[in-house]
Amino acid sequence: MKNRRQPTHIFKTILNPRWSIFSLLILAATSSDSQGQDAQTRQREQLSSLPKALPSANQHQVQALGTRMRTAGKEETVLDAQFVDEVGNKKSIHVVYQISGMVRIEGVPDKTVVTFDGEFTHGVADRTDESLLDTFVMDTTEGMLYSLRKGASMVLLGHDFRPDSRVASDYKGPRYDIYLVTAPDRLRRAGALQSRRFYFDSATGLLASTRYADFAGMTVETCFLNWVHVDGSAYPTTIERYENGRLAFAITVATATSQPRRNAASFQ
Repeated sequence: MKNRRQPTHIFKTILNPRWSIFSLLILAATSSDSQGQDAQTRQREQLSSLPKALPSANQHQVQALGTRMRTAGKEETVLDAQFVDEVGNKKSIHVVYQISGMVRIEGVPDKTVVTFDGEFTHGVADRTDESLLDTFVMDTTEGMLYSLRKGASMVLLGHDFRPDSRVASDYKGPRYDIYLVTAPDRLRRAGALQSRRFYFDSATGLLASTRYADFAGMTVETCFLNWVHVDGSAYPTTIERYENGRLAFAITVATATSQPRRNAASFQ
């Protein structure tokens, strides 16, 4: 029976060339879509991996973060923390964020997870959710390094800055290396550029604060304080965000660890 039906199948294919062409077009389109998705996945994986080929001016900052910027299998940071809003309400939160900026935050909206999968946000309900994503996607050292890997412009404003001696003549606090980085806003307006100033402690290389004006004209300062070292990596244990000089929220970290990166689907 197989031998009889095979010539019939061939004969029908010859008599219906449009069907064959249509089938080939479907296969070609499917292959093209698959290749596009594969390329996108490869790019995400590359940007989620340990940073390479960064400007020499940033090596101090990379080294300051420790082994999680040099050792495979530590690309994700996991924080268990307490979140306090501007009126003092407290919640326990769980934060996972990658070198690539992908973020997953559980606990701020009681039953909703707020995420950024590298391209799109999910679960964002209000300005607090947006500000939290800003903090972990763009304001961190990792956010700065990601932007540079994607071609952002950077200007080193100077080393060892301190307050004006006419204002604080007896200042004995830390000095800062300040970088101005201009990069696309990844969260709200595709293609729109935004400039941020990153203030790094000149002695330690750790980020002290990130300052900028958002698209609504509000002045923002995100402070990264009380850094600790865990298993060879440095983490801030206090994160404070100020908007127009007023505290918007504070995060106090109880535990911080590193783990291998996961794919983007985990952040959707």
